[in-house]
Amino acid sequence: MNRTILLAVDASAADTSRHVEAAARETLDISQATGDKVVVLHVHEIAYGRFGRLQVDCVDDAGEKVVARIVSELEAAGVSAEGVIRDADFGHISRAILKVADEYDARMVVLGSSSRTDLPHIPFGSVSNRLLHLSRRPVLIVPWKKVTAPASVEELAAEVSG
Repeated sequence: MNRTILLAVDASAADTSRHVEAAARETLDISQATGDKVVVLHVHEIAYGRFGRLQVDCVDDAGEKVVARIVSELEAAGVSAEGVIRDADFGHISRAILKVADEYDARMVVLGSSSRTDLPHIPFGSVSNRLLHLSRRPVLIVPWKKVTAPASVEELAAEVSG
């Protein structure tokens, strides 16, 4: 049985490496344990305006470079991997990710959490939030930093109060 994991990666932010690397490591661990193939996906966000069609997510083929590097690292570790680049209209990245997940019949979608939200206890952004609400497949959101539980009630109270 050929099973697939879809790893969705972002290349638009300067701090991309933290959350993308965390998700790639987790995907590597899962795929090595299960023998699943990995499809590494980057979706270019496209806007239409006065000057025509513009790619607004990243420049200088950054998405393609990230995908190629991760595919290469996965293959070097003995994992079957493939890179995919797609376009999506502005605001519809989540739908594009789910469309690719359907095409490959992925058993799960994995992405990293950049933790760029203003809310301190919601560690994911708009794309991952939409995926959680739209997907009929499991979605694994990998935090970019280790989260540790408070050791005591006092630490928990201090964390909650501010």
